[in-house]
Amino acid sequence: MVWLLFFAFISGGWWPKFMVAGTYPVGPNHFLGTCLDSTWVAQMEVERGVSSKSRDSSGRLVNPFMQPALKYPRYTVRHIDDPRTSSGTAFTDSCLPKDNVFYGADQNADGRDRGNVNGTLVLDVGDWDTHWLSSLVMAILAEEVTGYKVSISVGGMGVDVTQRMSSARTGVCTPTHMNAEVWASSIMSDLRVYFNESYLVGGIGYFGLSGLYTTHQFLLDGAAATPPYFPGYWMHYKMSDTLIDQLDVVPFKANTNYFPPAKKYCPDGILGCENYCSKSLACTNREASGGKCLVVAMMTPYFDQGFFQAVLSNLDIPAYFCFIGYGGVNKYAADAAASGIPVLFYHYEPDLFH
Repeated sequence: MVWLLFFAFISGGWWPKFMVAGTYPVGPNHFLGTCLDSTWVAQMEVERGVSSKSRDSSGRLVNPFMQPALKYPRYTVRHIDDPRTSSGTAFTDSCLPKDNVFYGADQNADGRDRGNVNGTLVLDVGDWDTHWLSSLVMAILAEEVTGYKVSISVGGMGVDVTQRMSSARTGVCTPTHMNAEVWASSIMSDLRVYFNESYLVGGIGYFGLSGLYTTHQFLLDGAAATPPYFPGYWMHYKMSDTLIDQLDVVPFKANTNYFPPAKKYCPDGILGCENYCSKSLACTNREASGGKCLVVAMMTPYFDQGFFQAVLSNLDIPAYFCFIGYGGVNKYAADAAASGIPVLFYHYEPDLFH
């Protein structure tokens, strides 16, 4: 399928977990040391036409990183370097927030404990696809190539990334050393509060992009209509009754496959929400005169908090913003695209959905 990005906002699912019968889930770092094995080295030699054993005139390996994973650690995060992780308090039952998960190094395969944090490099991971991908690549390089033991902390708010790297507040119970994907543009002022104990390294190869999406087919259908309407242009979401009718909120709310969601992602009174949705003033006025409003499928009110609601409201677009969660939006948008039904929804890239 082809998605069209309607409004965009530049910003800075899947997560592997091995569950066993035990008190604690066993994390993906349990398998570190088995990724870059001798089979991988042999495969790279064939694909690249090089040798892992070749040396230059000084006797140095020509391809020093094309080697099997290190069997033993070379480095440790010492107490003098970071007393937080050696305190005996970090990531304990009494200290760890309810919604956080910690996967320590050298964890028992039966899940009897969380594993070790003392002396390890702690990666701060958000629970979405690309963050797991970039973090696990980093974990492999850190442990199998460089020689650190790696532990993983999952959870916590994005605005607290630098706080968790600090010696204060969340940095005491959930101390971290690195975050591979920070969506910084909307939270930079919060991140700066704790910048004195962290360092902005730079980009990792891509920029995050969030926006409102529709389908390519919706554009084609609009251009072929009489009179035509143009879903790729914001003005028609305000002026075209035909376009607004295509995205009518009433059929959406009547479809029990998507609405109401099983979880109340936007409680009443939060950011204007009532019964899972908020709406623009233009929508309120239009309904008062007997008109219809379009619907934008949203995930949670905390993603780009209030931004797209403000954009559409300031443009006088009569819109409902209904919060049905990440999985709900994915199913709604994918089903609509497959059946040719017009759709307008919030999403972000990179993400496996696209």
